[in-house]
Amino acid sequence: MKKYICGIDENGFGPILGPLVVSGIIAEKGIKIPSFIKDSKLIYRSKKDFLKIEKIAIVLFFIFKRRFPKSPFEIFEEFTSFNCIFKENFCLKNMPLEFKNEISDKIIDEFLELIKIGTELKEIKINVVCPFFLNKFLTQGNSKFILNLKNFCEIIRDFIKFKNVEFFCGKIGSLTFYKNYLYYFFPQFQIKIYKETLNFSGYKLFDENYDFKIFFVKDVEKVSPVACLSSLIGKYIREIMMESIRKSLGIKEEISGYRDKKTLNIIEHFDFSQIRKECIIREA
Repeated sequence: MKKYICGIDENGFGPILGPLVVSGIIAEKGIKIPSFIKDSKLIYRSKKDFLKIEKIAIVLFFIFKRRFPKSPFEIFEEFTSFNCIFKENFCLKNMPLEFKNEISDKIIDEFLELIKIGTELKEIKINVVCPFFLNKFLTQGNSKFILNLKNFCEIIRDFIKFKNVEFFCGKIGSLTFYKNYLYYFFPQFQIKIYKETLNFSGYKLFDENYDFKIFFVKDVEKVSPVACLSSLIGKYIREIMMESIRKSLGIKEEISGYRDKKTLNIIEHFDFSQIRKECIIREA
């Protein structure tokens, strides 16, 4: 029976503006991810590195569809689960229509090493949580940590169908003890603790039909190349959504959405009287 490995991580846990993006990729265990796929924080350090993660997103789409995507939105549509209850959708209405990279076989040549192992990549799932639902979740007495874990577990639940899966997830803040939370999200399974420390918490979940392992690892991208690849596509999704938000608000300057001086200054002086602020700004 085949064994599988899955990498799950988040992007946008700390910002004040824009969505939380939780991404997961499942692959056959033993897959040899190319060495240039490393810690996404080293690949994407600033907006200047956007071209790199866009190429990776294009290549991942090519692997699964055997053709180039027509637009950034098609990549978003292929991989993400996203819900908006309002007619005016700031996150999508001004998403880029064209790629910043030239779409040509040069991208295939550059990432041929990744494309060759494409058959070992089985599925990509990305959950996008907009500020409205994030804020609503928090007003119910929950925390961002629980929201993050909830989305991790939703992706895990989708992927246990492969059976014999090892899930490598990014550590959620300083959380060390996950067992009680896992009982809540997976009530049908028995749970065995392997280890619980600040840097690593590991568990085995099982019943008569399924048997899988979940590891929460600090700096998971350095440990799991699949998690790194997952984080890179997650970063791309968040960036194109941030581009839509910026244009929808009429903001001409590039902003990160994080709590940097530039973002906070723009928010402080922005007139929100004509828009639904809770769709854009996080309360925590």
